[in-house]
Amino acid sequence: MWYGLVFLPTFFKTSIFRQSLTALFFDLGGLLSGSVAAYYYPMFGNLVWILLLFTPLLTVRGNIGGIFSGKLGTMLHLGLAKPSLFKNTPEFYSLIKAIFSLTFFDTLAIGAISFTLNYAFGLISLEHLPYFLLIPPFTCMLAILISIPAASIVGIEVFKRGLDPDIFIYPFMSTFDDILITFCYFTIVGFIIYFDNLFIMFLILALVMIYFSVIVFKNRRDNVFRRTILEGAPTVVLASLFGVFGGMGLGSLKKKIEDMPSILIIYPALIDALGDIGSILGSMETTKLALGYTTSLVKTFKETFADLVSVESAAAVIHVIFATIGFTISGLGSFSFLLYLISITLFSNIISFLFISIFSLTVATQTFKYGLDPDNFVIPLVASVSDVAATLSLVVSISIFYI
Repeated sequence: MWYGLVFLPTFFKTSIFRQSLTALFFDLGGLLSGSVAAYYYPMFGNLVWILLLFTPLLTVRGNIGGIFSGKLGTMLHLGLAKPSLFKNTPEFYSLIKAIFSLTFFDTLAIGAISFTLNYAFGLISLEHLPYFLLIPPFTCMLAILISIPAASIVGIEVFKRGLDPDIFIYPFMSTFDDILITFCYFTIVGFIIYFDNLFIMFLILALVMIYFSVIVFKNRRDNVFRRTILEGAPTVVLASLFGVFGGMGLGSLKKKIEDMPSILIIYPALIDALGDIGSILGSMETTKLALGYTTSLVKTFKETFADLVSVESAAAVIHVIFATIGFTISGLGSFSFLLYLISITLFSNIISFLFISIFSLTVATQTFKYGLDPDNFVIPLVASVSDVAATLSLVVSISIFYI
C-alpha cells in the first residue's frame, strides 16, 4: 500500500489541485451570466443574431483579459509591477492603456469580421450591420472600465498573500467579465434597438475612435505599450475568429436552447472553465520560461504531467457542480435530466481537455523559442480556441447523450 503513497506525488500535486479548484470556483459566476442570457434572450424575439454575436464577445473578453492577466502575473513575479493599485510602475500603467486601446479597436474589428462571415453564410442580412459595428465596442468598453481595476486588485492581493497570480487572475477575470459582458451586452442591445438613433451612436463611436487613436500615437514609443499593441492586436483579432465560429455553433443549438434553457445557463461556465484550464497551465508555463526554469516543449510535457492531472481533477469536480446548479436554476426536468446534464458537461470537458492542454503548452514554448512574449499569445489563443472547442464538444455531447 505504501508504494501507492510514494507514487502519488509523482502524478498529482495537492497544492495545484487546491489552488486550481479554488480558482475554477470563480467559473460558477458563469452560471449567473448564463442565467441572465437565458432570461433576456426570449425578450428579443429569439433573434438568432443575438446568439451569433454573444460568443464572439465572450471570446474577445477572454483574449484581451487574457493578455492583461498573463502579463500582470509575470510582471508581479519579475518585479516590473508593484503589488499596489496606486503609485505603481510606469510599465503597469502602460499595460492598462494598451489594454483599453486594444479593447476598442479589436472589438470594432471583430464586429465587422463577425458580420462578414455570418452574412456570407446567409445567417443575417445587411440591416444587421449597425448592430455588429456598434454593440461590440460599446459593450466591452463599458465592461472593462470595471473589470480591469477589479482584476488588478485580485492579482495584487493574491500575490501579497503568497499565492500564485498565474492561477487566480484569469479565472477570476474571465468569470467576472462574462457576467459584466452579459449584463452590458443585453443592456446595449436593448438600448440600441429601442433608442433607434443610429446617427448619434455612430457619432459617439467616431469620437471614441479619435480619442484612442491619440492614445496610441502618444504612446507609440513606450516599449510595453507598443509591444502589447503590435503583438496583441493581430493575435486577438485572429484568435477571435474562433469565437465567430463558436457563435455559429451556439446558433445551431437554438432549438435545443429554446427547449432546454439550462443549456444556455451552463454554456458560459463551460467555455470559462476550459479557457481557465488552458490559461492556468499556460500562465504557469510563461512564468517558468521567463524565470529560465524550462526551455523546450519536450521537457515541458515531462515536467507538467502532474500539473495536468491536478488541474483536470479540479475541473471534473467543478463540472459536476455546474450541471447540478444549472439544473437547480432552470427548475426543469427530473433526476434523469440532472444525470443528462452531468453527462454532457463531463464528457464535453474530457474530450476538450487534452487538446487545450497540449495547445496551451505548445503556444507558450514555441512563441518563447522565437523571441516573442508568450503572455501576448498564450491566453488570447487559448481563450479563443477553448470557446470553439467547448462549443463543439457541447454539440457533440448533446448529440451523443440526446434525450
